[in-house]
Amino acid sequence: MARTQAENYDEIRQGILRRSATVFAGQGYANTSIADLARANGISRGLLYHYFASKEALLSEMLHEHLDMMLAAVRRAAAGEGGAEMRFRDTVRTFVRINAASKDLQVTLLHDLQNLAEDDRAAIEAKQRDILAVVRDLIAACDPAAGRDRRTLSARTMMLVGMINYTYIWYDPSGPVGPEEYADMAADTWLKGRGAG
Repeated sequence: MARTQAENYDEIRQGILRRSATVFAGQGYANTSIADLARANGISRGLLYHYFASKEALLSEMLHEHLDMMLAAVRRAAAGEGGAEMRFRDTVRTFVRINAASKDLQVTLLHDLQNLAEDDRAAIEAKQRDILAVVRDLIAACDPAAGRDRRTLSARTMMLVGMINYTYIWYDPSGPVGPEEYADMAADTWLKGRGAG
């Protein structure tokens, strides 16, 4: 007999995604079993399979959801009011806020993407490129000379994104420098040095 869908099905799925991201970030996708995920979520393996067909399906959905949310938020910030520098600052703040609030997802994205099937991985990488394109276009708008130099524009974009994405290694958002202040520091560093150009 087929299992009926709980009223709070979507809420339960979101909880599973969140807690599973913590497990993946802590021990890595390859070292995580379905039993580990079920235990972390306080459910049986059978019930976990009711919500996700496989460990890979769970990883895929969490990364797609994370990047869809990030892309939408970054696009909103980049299309906001004000001049290029204001929109640049708002976009950097958005980026930092998201990363500070979703460290486990960021770690999983950076370390476990290669565990997905090629077509799924390619779809996620396309979303990452879309996010980078938003940042790249803002950099070009803030610094037209950098925008004209196609040789170094991608490197400048990756320098900035690296300042944000790899904070998970050392940065504590609840420490003495909060996410908003860190975002402003990153934006100032880039704007004042124009990407070290």
